[in-house]
Amino acid sequence: MWRLIPREVRFFDQFEQQSANIKKAARLLHELIHDFADARAKAYAITTVEHDGDQITHNIVKQLNTTFITPLDREDIYALATRLDDVLDYIEASAERLVVYRVKAPTSACRAMADVIIRITDVTDSAIKCLRTLDPGYHVHIMEVNRLENEADALLRDSLVALFEEQADPIEVIKWKEIYETLEVVTDRCEDVANVIEGIILKMA
Repeated sequence: MWRLIPREVRFFDQFEQQSANIKKAARLLHELIHDFADARAKAYAITTVEHDGDQITHNIVKQLNTTFITPLDREDIYALATRLDDVLDYIEASAERLVVYRVKAPTSACRAMADVIIRITDVTDSAIKCLRTLDPGYHVHIMEVNRLENEADALLRDSLVALFEEQADPIEVIKWKEIYETLEVVTDRCEDVANVIEGIILKMA
């Protein structure tokens, strides 16, 4: 009987919409870091995208609470929605710190981290698009997300070593340490998204 009741599939549309939002925010962050002119306006543009993402998350949760038959387990839908929201939150937090801390210009390490964020959000988007059809090709994207997160970890370690060796001003050390760590957390949250996707597909396959 349950198979005769249509399942609400708009969740997949919303996940993909949120992932597109994340890619947009990542590109805006990349632009901000590689061209620091009008930094405040660029950071505000990222905040606007993050607010759009909050609305998508709200819609998913509201829909989850009013849908009888869902295409995925309810806890998985909620977990994926919140993990995607976390990625956006940390992209916004990274941009915000660059402006609030009044940095003069992003460092080469900061630019390298922004490059990794572009790549990992693109691959995460590819993994999200595997959900709708339970595409077994998801595994390639998951492995690449994990590889890029490891790359960001190594980049963070190297950046902190250079920071402590080269920067004499303790205030600058504190500021850049937090900026680097916040940028790296973006990749951690992408890995969280990938882990949820992998769990869903393994469960449903």
